Amino acid sequence: MAGSLAARGVQYIFGLPGGEIVAFIDACRRAGIRFLLTGHEASAAWMAQVVGQITGVPGVCAATLGPGATNLVTGVANAWLDRAPMLTVTAQIPGAAMETMTHQRVPLDRLFAPITKGSFAVGFGDTVALVEHSMDRAAAPRPGPVHISLPSDLAVHEYHERPRQEAIDLPTGGPPDLHPISTRLEAAARPIVIIGLGAMPAAAPAIRAFIDRLQAPFLVTPKAKGIASEDHPLFAGVASGMAIDRDIVETIKSADLVIGIGFDPVECDKTWFADVDVVSIDSASMVEGRYRPLEAIGDLGELVACLNPAPKPWHAELPKREAQAGLSPLRLIEELRSIFPRDGIAACDVGSHKLVMGQFWRSYEPGTFFMSNGLSGMGFGLPAAIAAQLCHPQKHVMAVVGDGGMLMMIHDLVLIRELGLPILIVVLSDRSLSLIRVSEERRGFPAYGVDFTPPDFAAIAQAFGIAGRRVASIAEAKSCAERALTERAPFVIDVPIDYREYYDLV
Repeated sequence: MAGSLAARGVQYIFGLPGGEIVAFIDACRRAGIRFLLTGHEASAAWMAQVVGQITGVPGVCAATLGPGATNLVTGVANAWLDRAPMLTVTAQIPGAAMETMTHQRVPLDRLFAPITKGSFAVGFGDTVALVEHSMDRAAAPRPGPVHISLPSDLAVHEYHERPRQEAIDLPTGGPPDLHPISTRLEAAARPIVIIGLGAMPAAAPAIRAFIDRLQAPFLVTPKAKGIASEDHPLFAGVASGMAIDRDIVETIKSADLVIGIGFDPVECDKTWFADVDVVSIDSASMVEGRYRPLEAIGDLGELVACLNPAPKPWHAELPKREAQAGLSPLRLIEELRSIFPRDGIAACDVGSHKLVMGQFWRSYEPGTFFMSNGLSGMGFGLPAAIAAQLCHPQKHVMAVVGDGGMLMMIHDLVLIRELGLPILIVVLSDRSLSLIRVSEERRGFPAYGVDFTPPDFAAIAQAFGIAGRRVASIAEAKSCAERALTERAPFVIDVPIDYREYYDLV
């Protein structure tokens, strides 16, 4: 298994060891794959997900059986709904003892089957073929996680080469017919483009050229930020449940045709997409329930390059909001963007700040913005930043997290310190799970079960051996960020923001 993964270009495996998985981890060491110890299995899965998204090679995470495997579930489900290529390896009870031993026995195939593209067990067959098929399946459209369970008795067996089986061909169709989509596009007077998570960085040049040919407004979803530059004059905002979403949906409904390029409704927390006229260009079918767009399925970049519509110029206003005075989260995000490199990578956690960051943080290059949006799992931001920095050691990387998410994944500061990763970590401390607080109050409930007193995250960072500072103003936060970017060292900025601005934005 380890040799096969190394041959496929896997450089890291993220996880927590257990007695039943150490043989596999040691085999990876001998194969030249570095094992990185995380503080929680979910964190390991999130790191593997982002590595897979950046490199295109499925990221790999590993855990022991029982609680190790169950702790992976949130991260695996996140990769499933974010359409990210990932391989998850867990230990399992020895095959000979499976019927008798109940200690830590969990039916892993049934646990992972609903949230993976396949859950397989290593047996006495061709292990290399199993690993290669699993990696191919994880990367094939739509990408997603695959799970392999490794019984601990088989893990210590050396693999001996067997006659290779024929590779398993994944289903492919013939060349798609673009004529129906071209006809609909020619008939439209006010088309609008929505670029979604299915648009990979390799397709960005073709998508940008198509937008310039069409001369119609375009939106992106959060996971497609940067595929087309957000300083383009035709940019009309970020769709799929971010801040000021009502304005965005009104813009979409003012069009007479939506051209979905890699648009996957998994990012949407409302069902407006089922009530508008959509043509979909993607590498896999998006049909589900009432959503039945006219589809062209194939290589997304090639399909878009073949579309040559007449220009359809019309104007869609880019919605804007003015930041409030004081410790405004919107002002903080604007000031951070003003000093952060255009090609720097931002990883955003989940909470109220996610909706503001997703809408108002401007992205200019593909692969420079990472967010959990299909599952929307809190805790994603810090592990994602670690993975991005590992893949791009020369780039500036920033994690923007809330105080709740930071408390979930604060253990990852150990890995950041030990690897010397120069990540800028900005913690928006609003002393509440503010997104839930806003929801409670809008529905007439009292704010209950959401407020807490966060610690001094700067002091905690210093206890981990990382520089940190608790600031009292946006200007001070900006100054600290400039210092951290210059010094290229890990730095935590704790910003006690005023959550009241969220009531006007989310």
